[in-house]
Amino acid sequence: MSSISRFSSSEIRPKTATACETTRSLSERLVSVACVTILVLLPTGTAFADETVAPLSGWLNIVWGDSHDEDRPIVHRRVTLTDDQGKTTELQVSDELLTGGVSRWNGYRVTAFPRSTAALGPRGEVPVSALRLEGGGTSSLGGVSGSQPWISILCKFSDIGDEPEDLSFFQGMYGNNPGGLDHYWREVSADAIDIVGSTAVDWVTLPGTHLSYVPTPGSGTAANLDLIFNDCTAAVDPVVDFSNGGSPFAGINIMLNALLDCCAWGGGRFATLDGVSKSWRTTWEPPWGYAQEAVIAHEMGHGFGLPHANNFDGDGNPYDSPWDVMSSATGYAANDSTYGALGKHVNAYHKDQLGWFAPARRFEAPANSSTSILLDHTALADATNYQIARIPIAGNRWYTVEARIRSGDYESNLAGDAVIIHEVNTGRSEPAWAVDGQNPPADYGDNPGTMWTVGETFADAANSISVEVESSTATGFRVRINNGDPGAIFLDGFESGNVFSWSSQSP
Repeated sequence: MSSISRFSSSEIRPKTATACETTRSLSERLVSVACVTILVLLPTGTAFADETVAPLSGWLNIVWGDSHDEDRPIVHRRVTLTDDQGKTTELQVSDELLTGGVSRWNGYRVTAFPRSTAALGPRGEVPVSALRLEGGGTSSLGGVSGSQPWISILCKFSDIGDEPEDLSFFQGMYGNNPGGLDHYWREVSADAIDIVGSTAVDWVTLPGTHLSYVPTPGSGTAANLDLIFNDCTAAVDPVVDFSNGGSPFAGINIMLNALLDCCAWGGGRFATLDGVSKSWRTTWEPPWGYAQEAVIAHEMGHGFGLPHANNFDGDGNPYDSPWDVMSSATGYAANDSTYGALGKHVNAYHKDQLGWFAPARRFEAPANSSTSILLDHTALADATNYQIARIPIAGNRWYTVEARIRSGDYESNLAGDAVIIHEVNTGRSEPAWAVDGQNPPADYGDNPGTMWTVGETFADAANSISVEVESSTATGFRVRINNGDPGAIFLDGFESGNVFSWSSQSP
């Protein structure tokens, strides 16, 4: 694999060459790093990868930016590459390339091939038309388990003396009591992870002024996240051992005392800190971010590699689903007197991606079958029944079925008790969209069409798939899942009663 294939610039076509088989374990969507994988995607009208321009090699990281106002969404995504000398370069990568599989390389070592004919982006981003996965590194997706300690570092701009919260506030945020993030992540992951050993260090002053890092606070003009990361970690280095005595912190929450740009940010940043070279799960939080713990949970979710979730209205707003902290973080959230809105759980697809369902809690619908199963709600810690049902469609698409019940410390304020169905399409930037039987779909997924209740049937006639909610139980629902058995599908066009016909939208 010494060369990269070239395609006509009038179309988008993938080409993958591998020296070994793709690994299909845990989430069944991991890319093996024991081999070299070449993926080329050339968007319409772009130049070919130019071998006369020196390629860039290093560690790939993705960060997501989230607007304060979910009703006026501003969503940004940045892709960076950090080389062996510690130099970080922002890349300009097409949506087609990222959603075509490269987003799963978050945290891996890659080689990027720049386009010589394209101008740099407004922040000096280097446009690339190809990326190659190299051996080594650790993906931020595909099985997150064990202890994941985070450290919060509190950073003041040199010209702003405010300290919006004291050290005890940030230390308490990591507690194992209800409302604490250790308690939260244990429950969300069914004890697959904890954040034991997380801590916070008191306010330090950055060397630069607010405007030297954030040219236009509160606007869409990008803050210099890399410089903030470098200066914040350097400022606390005299008192923080990032290697944590041989068990390095998994993540860093950077808490700032004034606005960033449009957003709070979460994802990863490759750096060498106290002798540890890796992609650190990282968030950058303005004061409004840590005023609502749900926002911290959302950005930490990005740190764990999760993208946004969505509903099915197709309007481009990824904050339309109240069924996942990775969508509408504060919508229908439980509240805490100290930490404000608390995070809900993530949807079943996201839990499955991270390996947080035991095999006995997963149901894979066999082809040409009709099966009645019990679904326990996904927040139930001692579940004895299934907690996710997965129905293959074709290619990179499938449905997930889960039960959600108003209960416990984080799900008590949900929009209702219901079966929630997501169509998963990994060709989208937000793969999981909550299915809505209403036509047209609602703008926000708290509507009856998104909440499937007893007596209702979701039916995808084109794929001979249906999900009937047969009854409720003390811990969830009984559902009948038909996968490809035409005899079990209604044949009247799904126009009457409580059967909802379905026609999926394109990505």
